[in-house]
Amino acid sequence: MSLLRSAPGDSGRTGSDDTGLGAELPTASAGENLRLTLAYFLPQYLKGVFRLRPRLGSLVARADAGRRGAETLRRLRRRHGRGPVVVRGTSGPTLLVLDPEDVRQVLAGPVDVYAVDTWEKVSGFASVQPDGLVASHGRQRAVRRAFNDAVLDAGCPVHRLADHFLRVAGEEAAALLGPRSVAGLGPDALRERFERVGRRCFLGEAAADDVEFSRLLAELLAEANWLGARRWRAAATRRARRRMMQRQARYLAEADPRSLAGLFTGAPRGPETAPECQVTHWFMALSAVHSAAVQALALLATHPRQYRRAVAEIEAADRAHGARTVAGYMQMPYVRACVQEAARLWPPVPSLMRRTTAETRWRGAVAPGGVNVLVPTGFHARDGERIDYAHRFAPEKWLDGTAEADWAVSPFSRGEAQCSGTELGLQLATGFVAELLRGGELAAAGIRLSPERPLPYAFDTARLRIGIRPTRPVEGT
Repeated sequence: MSLLRSAPGDSGRTGSDDTGLGAELPTASAGENLRLTLAYFLPQYLKGVFRLRPRLGSLVARADAGRRGAETLRRLRRRHGRGPVVVRGTSGPTLLVLDPEDVRQVLAGPVDVYAVDTWEKVSGFASVQPDGLVASHGRQRAVRRAFNDAVLDAGCPVHRLADHFLRVAGEEAAALLGPRSVAGLGPDALRERFERVGRRCFLGEAAADDVEFSRLLAELLAEANWLGARRWRAAATRRARRRMMQRQARYLAEADPRSLAGLFTGAPRGPETAPECQVTHWFMALSAVHSAAVQALALLATHPRQYRRAVAEIEAADRAHGARTVAGYMQMPYVRACVQEAARLWPPVPSLMRRTTAETRWRGAVAPGGVNVLVPTGFHARDGERIDYAHRFAPEKWLDGTAEADWAVSPFSRGEAQCSGTELGLQLATGFVAELLRGGELAAAGIRLSPERPLPYAFDTARLRIGIRPTRPVEGT
């Protein structure tokens, strides 16, 4: 019996048609499911769903798994047409969304119907923070979302603490400059500085040097990659979470007024809000923002035209408003667009998962509630059959509205489930990138990116080194 039935009055035919009426949604064959698992699901799992596994991520990048996965999705669309295809996902029957209009239906739809607390998220976050927003639904999600929106200033062009946050991002990036940056900055150095940005901005200056907090969080996220399968690790995981929360509690108890923690008292809350439990997800999201910033640096180091435009914009903003200011940030839309474009090319979350809580209609076919929905945003953002800039570095597409208007291009999700801290994350990443661009000329080693050929579906960030040659002599060189 098919998972999906035709809506009343439909003809019940299989396949798809251009009218959008009378078609039952197709189901992938056993062979197609196997190819999808090997080419798409397995590489994503191996890389790490919640935290990158560097060695396996390197192997996946070298195997060009992203290209094979995209080809598999493209073949499914060519065979089965526009509508979603029923595939066998990690937790049961799943609607694989292969058309941009259907992407909009899912992302623009209410979270009460297209719920975000899928099995994968609930299982993964059980080890990290089971009371986080991303694993919540119904009333719990509503009150937690209100708290997150209030503290993170969701939807605001700049956060109310942006002046301080931009100074923090600039200071931490500037600390990387010097002889070490001339030789080349590896991924660990960049990550450690970005983690420090997060600790200072989220928890306050007292947390600046608390590398143990970040280590414990990394341990928990690494365990989350196993989606609860390693039950024998449960006791050790609980101890790690308890230690992390104890360290965090100290900063929340004496909240720095220039940090997000200092905004807790003014945010709406209720018995189910669990404000202290929302912080963990902010740090996890920050790791995605860090990836976009590093990718933007790699792209700018290898694309001279875009590099010159970004530097010119920063210099003009600095002359008019001074460095590391909100006014200056508002005059750097191109640098911000470079970060957004890096996230499009290599999205931090290549697939968005939802579960339906009620019947949903798809061009005349009706799916029952309780069905999983998978939106392969990484595929849609690099769909060369649909967008002409799919495989090139095109920050201008974020300035002219092309990318913003395309719901299938969603590196940070959209609609009701969009991350509350999207704008804040872009501010921090833009400030960090701008400061390194102020430091001198960029160079990149360990990767092969060029404006003369299509950009790869992935590159091995573990091998990446960003060199910064100062325009003025650096002491000690």
